[in-house]
Amino acid sequence: MATKHNTVEDCPVYEGDLVSPEALRDPFPHYRRIRDLGPVVRLKHPDVYAIGRFTDVQQALRLPEVLVSTRGIGFNDIVNTPLEQPPVIQSGGERHKKLRRVITKPLTPAALKEHREMLKALISSRLDSIVDQGEIDAVTTIARHLPLEAISRLVGLPEEGRANMLRWASASFNSAGPLNADGTMDPQLAGDFEIFREFNAYFREINPAHLRPGSWTDMLFQAAKAGVLSPEEARAGMSALVLPSLDTTIYAKGNLLYNLGCNPDQWALLRDNPALISSAVLEGVRYSATVRWFSRVAAQEYEVGEYVIPQGGRVMLLYGSANRDERHYPDPDRFDVTRNPVDQLGWGTGPHMCGGMHLAKLEMEVLLEAMIERVARIEVGSPVIGTNRGLYGFDSLPISLHSK
Repeated sequence: MATKHNTVEDCPVYEGDLVSPEALRDPFPHYRRIRDLGPVVRLKHPDVYAIGRFTDVQQALRLPEVLVSTRGIGFNDIVNTPLEQPPVIQSGGERHKKLRRVITKPLTPAALKEHREMLKALISSRLDSIVDQGEIDAVTTIARHLPLEAISRLVGLPEEGRANMLRWASASFNSAGPLNADGTMDPQLAGDFEIFREFNAYFREINPAHLRPGSWTDMLFQAAKAGVLSPEEARAGMSALVLPSLDTTIYAKGNLLYNLGCNPDQWALLRDNPALISSAVLEGVRYSATVRWFSRVAAQEYEVGEYVIPQGGRVMLLYGSANRDERHYPDPDRFDVTRNPVDQLGWGTGPHMCGGMHLAKLEMEVLLEAMIERVARIEVGSPVIGTNRGLYGFDSLPISLHSK
């Protein structure tokens, strides 16, 4: 058995600031230094225990009773404030299982099959209008198209809710991140906390009668009428249907388009062999993991390698670092559509694995299918990399799609 060291005195310490604007725009060198320091590293800011190696992050995500989400999955006291009816991601035990069973029912691969043709037609029509039309912004014109349509057609929120979903989703992830090193908030972060409160208030107050009949959110309240969920649980479950449909998927698509544009040999491989589409989607999520991190709290002492995280310690699980771990993936800093990383952790793993991952994967697959049918060459310009404290991706990406 490995020797257990005193965590406070002996755990390696990382001095870098992961939430500086520079680090948020290019986190990968930080991830490598953290992995190289050890299996668990004490960060100076935020003051947490960071786990960055693939095997250790994977194991941690599969132990929800030891590293618990019920004490918050963010990195500040505001978003980690206990709620009477916490969202699914902050639930545990039987409550989490019950909510997840209902929420993921329309999100299984089998259930989503009936929407594939509709989603493919929507993105095909969009591509027809932009191929050979010069430079456009891939984020606003391509990456957002299907997620916003899914919100409208499948999730079933009324118009006033749909109009705010992009800003609510972005604010939710940003406000879950650490505060500044001196404990202050810049104006954007302070504003996002207000938007986060607005988001929560919307779901507390929404009238179920205003949801589109037969939609995914309506399904939650039908489950409440049937006694499967309480009305409060139905409300708590709505955000789990909305958030995975938006920024995470939008950023993942932007990242994938950029990586294909920067690697024309990989785009050529994919065009010549469309059977690689699923592999390319997974490689895109691995290579540019959109979700930076989530946190857990150790309900008991938790051993990582030769170190022990004390009971009550807050842990940062570095999804993006795990996906670039050279201990698990050969040549991890190379984008390779033939890799097929089925175990990548961009969507997590274990009981809290992203419930919307099959929808995200489907949207990315039909996008690539439609592009292969129409696009011979992809040109990308310099992206504007976002500084969202929860997500990695582009706020804008110049792109030109050429048929010849």
